[in-house]
Amino acid sequence: MTAFRCTAKLLKAMKARPEPRPRPAGNRLGEWTANLIRVSRIQLVIAVNEPTRLGVVLDAAPYAAIPERFGHALFQALIEIGIHPDAAAEEVEAMWPMEIAASSSRSVLGTLNQYAVEVDCDLRYRKANSAAGLTRRLAETIVLSPKDIVFPADRAREAFGLPPLDRRRLPMSTPPPVVSLH
Repeated sequence: MTAFRCTAKLLKAMKARPEPRPRPAGNRLGEWTANLIRVSRIQLVIAVNEPTRLGVVLDAAPYAAIPERFGHALFQALIEIGIHPDAAAEEVEAMWPMEIAASSSRSVLGTLNQYAVEVDCDLRYRKANSAAGLTRRLAETIVLSPKDIVFPADRAREAFGLPPLDRRRLPMSTPPPVVSLH
């Protein structure tokens, strides 16, 4: 069991009543905090894990099914960063039943705001074109605060007893197209 904390904007869209005192998390990664963002006409939910700052992006609609769809998106995100499928499935199962609660950490909200800007830029400049692609990009986004995070994917891997990714062996991403200004 874990708390799925939501901003007031997301709680309103989900028509959910927050649990005033959620129980302590019973999964490895702990609590998640989510926000609803809009980029042009696209509505997305960004969820951030409190201890690791791992971000997961999913389409907002249908709002009532966000917690269930979040579980599926998290499973895929964990596999993407090298977590064994059995361990990823165990993590998602350990989160149930999820308790919907109000957001409470200003630090996590700061990370959510940083990720919202990243997602906006990635969509506008076509660096990613799907929720899964945006999730992949957020896993490698450098987080400056708290200082011990740096790469969220590495902190999530450590929660599963795995070493950080060896970035020297990862394929280089495609550089952005060159734009000339006149």
